[in-house]
Amino acid sequence: MARATTDESATQFDVNAAPVPLDNNEDLGPRDDDVLPNSLADSIDQAAQATAEAIQRGNMRCQVELHLPEFWDPISGPIFPNRGDQERFWRMTRRFLEQLAISLGSTGYIRAVYPDAGVAAMLSHQWADRQFNISSLNDRKPVDADDDLVVIACPDPPGAEECMRLVRTMGQQAETEGALDRPIVLFNQRLSSGDVGLGLNSRRIRSQFLQNFTVTYSLRPIGEIGSVYRRYPEQWKVFVEEEKLPGRYRLIKESATRPQGEALDFLIREAVEGPGAGAEVGPDGEVKQPSLLSQLARTVGSLSYFMKSLGN
Repeated sequence: MARATTDESATQFDVNAAPVPLDNNEDLGPRDDDVLPNSLADSIDQAAQATAEAIQRGNMRCQVELHLPEFWDPISGPIFPNRGDQERFWRMTRRFLEQLAISLGSTGYIRAVYPDAGVAAMLSHQWADRQFNISSLNDRKPVDADDDLVVIACPDPPGAEECMRLVRTMGQQAETEGALDRPIVLFNQRLSSGDVGLGLNSRRIRSQFLQNFTVTYSLRPIGEIGSVYRRYPEQWKVFVEEEKLPGRYRLIKESATRPQGEALDFLIREAVEGPGAGAEVGPDGEVKQPSLLSQLARTVGSLSYFMKSLGN
């Protein structure tokens, strides 16, 4: 996401806030980073448009990842350091739902399923003018038969079993009735990230579950350096910030699969520090193979480097 070089404020991350102008107003012509959103509202609208296109192409299981560092920690999930952050966070889901309906041209029933009954009750009261239904994963029957589209908003580890059960039940029901499967969208899911005490088998089950979902939109910041970005049906893209152009980013990689782990670490380090960053050079100027100790140190450094920004 293009960042303004002004003081950050809570309103900057409100879905109703206008984009903050960049300091650099020079016309640079077409650039690779033109695809990046200019504001939180823009990113949500992009996510809705990409998800609508995926659904129209027959993808009935979609996933949206919009992990802004102001609202999101890769390990602990949603964070609300400022007054009003929680309200702003949930308003993201409302805008996504409304924009998704517009992008689909939908006149049917859309269902938003929230993590728990408390959140669902609060939002039902606050959003009396909404055009979609609200329920929670804790409800005995979260989804009605006449719901045409279901968005499971921000499911977390405590609700993982209920989330997977709901998706499974809807699929089985459609198969039994010989009906068309209804689209299901996971919005900012965190079903297993950073869970302490979660067994290997449980992680595997949740990972396999998520493999059934197409990532239609992903915006994951890499600290203060750049972002990993994907907008369906395009490829995954890795951007790093332009040092001499504040608020602009340089595309360093495109791939059909999500860049992550050591491969992403290497890409970022080479882009920021230059080709061969971290390589050992001998007296004759030739690049040497790193020693085992050096490799271990680099691995530890890589883990520390990305733990703050990505929860793979």
